[in-house]
Amino acid sequence: MTQTEINQLLPAFLRNSSTYSLVVTDLAGKYVYVNELFEKRFSFLCAQFVGEHISLAIHPEDLAKCDAVVEQCFLHPDKAFPIEIRKPSNVANEYHWTHWDFSLFKNASGEPVGILCLGHDITVGKERENKIVQQDERLKQITWQQSHEVRRHMVNIMGLYNLIKKDSVLTESEKLEQLDSLLQETKELDQIIHAIVERSVGKEKG
Repeated sequence: MTQTEINQLLPAFLRNSSTYSLVVTDLAGKYVYVNELFEKRFSFLCAQFVGEHISLAIHPEDLAKCDAVVEQCFLHPDKAFPIEIRKPSNVANEYHWTHWDFSLFKNASGEPVGILCLGHDITVGKERENKIVQQDERLKQITWQQSHEVRRHMVNIMGLYNLIKKDSVLTESEKLEQLDSLLQETKELDQIIHAIVERSVGKEKG
């Protein structure tokens, strides 16, 4: 298909979108059309996308996902299928997250000639999602520390206190030994509390 024929099949508001990247590939996975937004966003990859394979602008680990979604497009030619793909951010092998909808692209006669892809950046949402996951993991760690490590030291401290309280049972040297143990338990408990506080604000070490 010529560029003119492709343009006639694509809505002008998508071709000229400043929010959505619009791409059309042929059945071999090569670009036959990219809108201006996509071309500018990934201009560092090449000067002319038409004729290049889609792998040029997709994280290698996401190519298999793309193939699977393309297969779904042929099985269900009247549906669009969502997919999240990592795209290059620069030439330093850094990537950002994007969301795309793939659907079968048909010519004027209704014959499938490629894949229509409409996408936008979702990096901010992904980073927020990852932050929530990290916070949830921190809360799990804090809960574990509170229910196990803190409780263990509290039980030890209470036991030592009750033992020392029975003054007549202990010799002077035994009392000093138990006081040293009590001090050590208190120090360890203090360290755990500090670790919990640091983890709660995301400053844990390691």
